[in-house]
Amino acid sequence: MYSVVLLAIAAIQLPDSLSLEDALARARETRPLAIATGGAVARARGTAMVAGMIPNPTVQVELDDDAPTHKLTATQQLSWIVRHGADRAAGRGIIARAVADSTQTIADLGLDVRHAFFGALAADALLGLTAEQGAIADSLVALASQRLRSGDISALERDVVAQEAARVRLSLSQAREASRAGRIGLGRAIAWTTTRAPAAVGALDAGLDDAAVVRLVTAADVSALPLVRAAVADSAAAAARLRAARLARIPIPGIVAGREWGSSADDNNVILGLAMPVPLWSRGGESVAEARGAATERTALAAEARLEARAQLEEAGIRLAESASRARFVRDSLLVAARSLRAGTVRLYESGRTDVLPVFESLRAERDVAQALVRELLAFQDARAVLLALLGRWN
Repeated sequence: MYSVVLLAIAAIQLPDSLSLEDALARARETRPLAIATGGAVARARGTAMVAGMIPNPTVQVELDDDAPTHKLTATQQLSWIVRHGADRAAGRGIIARAVADSTQTIADLGLDVRHAFFGALAADALLGLTAEQGAIADSLVALASQRLRSGDISALERDVVAQEAARVRLSLSQAREASRAGRIGLGRAIAWTTTRAPAAVGALDAGLDDAAVVRLVTAADVSALPLVRAAVADSAAAAARLRAARLARIPIPGIVAGREWGSSADDNNVILGLAMPVPLWSRGGESVAEARGAATERTALAAEARLEARAQLEEAGIRLAESASRARFVRDSLLVAARSLRAGTVRLYESGRTDVLPVFESLRAERDVAQALVRELLAFQDARAVLLALLGRWN
């Protein structure tokens, strides 16, 4: 019924167009930011591999030409054995953090695309509304000229109607500017590389009457939000590093093996032994103190992240519910009444039963209500996009 308002492209049809699903898919494939997330996760996996890496043995060669004696020894440290599990746990925390960050980055990318897409839809909807108002104003000019020839109105009243039509044409130019700028913004959001940006095609009230949208809030688990998952991963990694630092204080000997040859006493001596670390200058307490402080900090930040996520989720739910309620009220009530009032005043003016001022008032009231509808629908779509990004959801 209100296709001019709800379909953003009702006034103009352009060859290059994209639906929301197409825009999201293209952004996921072509935006450099989406590609960078894969590199971030790969880097985290590499960091985890380094954290759990087994140290290489140390090989030592000694040559004594005076004796002559040759010695070859290899030393393998075994201290990594006791802390290997903690190091790998820290690595898993690093990966979990990268995955959570990647999820949030992709979700924020979806937020950017949705904001640009529905912003372009809203700009095109306002262009269609302004064009409709211009058509009505032109018809009023023709009607006023007809009444002037009939002697029903003065030339001054006809000029007032023409002036109002000129004001609508000025607004139409501004609406065309906003529409073209909206297409450029959408092109940037989806990494459109051609000279002509695409047009957004879809309904501005998509999802407005879908109860599942509201259930996104009630069914949400705060612990599953990427914001919380990232903080919890940091806390787990810090706790694992603390365990590793404590285990590193245990003196674990290394194995020494080698061979000595070339001496006059024995031509083939096998060397076996242990290399015991001596905690002479440090007993590892400094590393433990640093790791303990980091673990305490990350644990507190994880709890803080839960508080922040819960507040953001509740706020997003309020904004979503209220913007949806306002949009439905304007669409189903205010706009219906405004259109009916405008149609009635135009008929009265055509029949000579009223002057032009009530017509102008009804036209402006309808324009204000229609613009308010576009704003409220855009506010609903923005609130929905923010909620999806907070939940870490792409669709």
